[in-house]
Amino acid sequence: MFQEFSIKIINGLSSSELEAFKYINSHKKEVIEMSIHDLSKAVFVSTATIIRLCKKLDFEGFSDLKYFIKQLIKKQEEKKNEPMPSFIDMLEEELNDIVKTVREIDQSMVDEVVCLMKQDYHIHFFAKGLTDIVFDYAARHLLSLSKYATRYDDTHIAYAQARNFGPKDMVFLASMSGETEQVLRVAQIAKAKGAKVVTFTASKASTLSTIGDYNFNIVNTVPALGEIDTKSRCQLMFILNVIIKRYVISSQEENQ
Repeated sequence: MFQEFSIKIINGLSSSELEAFKYINSHKKEVIEMSIHDLSKAVFVSTATIIRLCKKLDFEGFSDLKYFIKQLIKKQEEKKNEPMPSFIDMLEEELNDIVKTVREIDQSMVDEVVCLMKQDYHIHFFAKGLTDIVFDYAARHLLSLSKYATRYDDTHIAYAQARNFGPKDMVFLASMSGETEQVLRVAQIAKAKGAKVVTFTASKASTLSTIGDYNFNIVNTVPALGEIDTKSRCQLMFILNVIIKRYVISSQEENQ
C-alpha cells in the first residue's frame, strides 16, 4: 500500500496516523470487514484519527478507503497469476533504463559540475535508503583520488552541516521519487545558504529536480516487485562514475 501513495503524503502523516496506516497495510483483508470503531480499537487510536488519515490519503471517508483496499487486493491477486518476466526480459528491461539514462546525460552539465569539483569546493553527499549506498561508493571513490568528500548517513548531522554551508560548498543529493522529505530539507537549506546543489531524480517534475542547480534525470521505469524496493540504482552509479571519470581526465589534462 505504501507504493500507492507519494512519499510527500506518507511523510505528512502524524505518528498515530502512520501507525493506523501500517496496521491497515498489514491487515488489508481484515480491515475491509471492520467498522471504523473496530479499527480504532485494534490500533488504539480514535475514530477521528482514522478519518483524518482517510482525508490525507485523499479519500472521502473510511468507506472509500475500504473500497480502495478491495480493489487493491483484487489487483494484487490478478498480478499473482501473471507470468513473471523471463531472465532475458528482466535483463532487457534493466538495460533499456540504463541506455535511456545515458542518452539523457548532458555533457555540458557534467563538465560544469567537474569544473566546480576542481575548484576549492567542499563536496558533500546525502541520500536515504539504498540510494545512500551508491553515494558511499562515490565519496570513497573521490577519497581514493585524494579529493576530500563527506557523506552523511545521519539526518540530523546533515541538517546541522547544511546550515553551515556557504558559496564554497557543493552538495550531491539523490532521491528516486524526488520527494524524500529529509533530502528535500537538506536541499532547501543548502540552497538558502548559497551552496551549489547537484540533484539526481527519476522524476523530472519532482520538487528536488526544481531545486538543483544541476539536475540529472535517472530513467527508472521497471516496476518494483510488490511492495519491495527493487528499483535499480545502477543508473545513478553510472552517472556518478561518468562525473568522477570526467573529473580525473580533466585534472590529468591540466597537469600535462
